[in-house]
Amino acid sequence: MEYLWIPLAALLIDVVFADPACLPHPVQLIGRMLNKLEKLARKNFPNRVGGVLSLVILLLLVFIIVSAFIDIPYLGWVFALYFAWSGLALGSLLNEGTKAVQAIASGSLERGRSAVSMLVSRDVSNATQVELYKTLAETLSENFNDGIIAPFFWLVLSGPVGLWLYKATSTMDSMWGYKNEKWIDLGWAGAKFDDVLAYVPARLSAMFLQWTANLAGLGPAKGVWNSVVRDAEKMESPNAGWPMAMAAHLYGRPMGGEAVYFGKVKEKPVLGVGDDVWNKHSLMQLIKHIRLAAIFGCGLLWLLVALFRMLF
Repeated sequence: MEYLWIPLAALLIDVVFADPACLPHPVQLIGRMLNKLEKLARKNFPNRVGGVLSLVILLLLVFIIVSAFIDIPYLGWVFALYFAWSGLALGSLLNEGTKAVQAIASGSLERGRSAVSMLVSRDVSNATQVELYKTLAETLSENFNDGIIAPFFWLVLSGPVGLWLYKATSTMDSMWGYKNEKWIDLGWAGAKFDDVLAYVPARLSAMFLQWTANLAGLGPAKGVWNSVVRDAEKMESPNAGWPMAMAAHLYGRPMGGEAVYFGKVKEKPVLGVGDDVWNKHSLMQLIKHIRLAAIFGCGLLWLLVALFRMLF
């Protein structure tokens, strides 16, 4: 209860200032930890056992470090607020998404490709303007959960420590979770645990987009849930498809289809229906919608947890 104000304060600071660029970011430290753990694992356990051990060691280190800082007498609340702020990515997602839209709309494909390539892992070096808009819509929708709803969910439930246990797992999945020969075994544990931790938030993220559709200027979003469920279940990931499918159906502009990863073409499931394509107007509307849904959803989560703690 003492730190119940921190999630809302962190969200407000993140919306206004985005990531603390002038301060060391915890994800950078986690990335360095993972690089060292990879070397140890490949030398001693270059299989799923190595991935499991790496995940356990990483989470233990993160738990010890974050707990130690927020338990410092008198200054613990400062570090708790910092860890909460740096674990949220709403401001950065909105800012970088807006910059990418402007780059695509500038008329320079190279500028648009460069901007979008900074936000996705797929190869967009030959993407058309329409494909760049669609790719950006997909990553904005997916990261609405991964960068905002899921970390805030764990923040309000278990404080900055829980948030960074989630972020460490998510970072491991981002770095090691590729389904290719190099990572298929070592990245298995991180990918599976990330699926578990993001399971509930992913479905909440779809709900928050639906519940705020009318406020975002899309009209009542009735009758889309069953279609979203059907489309989300097409995806390999049990979570990524939920906010993506919801956005595709709400905006009547499909996502998915052909994409290039590491030189190989992959045919992804098509989400949504309609013949309209993503463009500058629909992307800017989606960015505003994500801001609205994030504030509404995070506020609702905070209120529910606060009421539960006060009552029980």
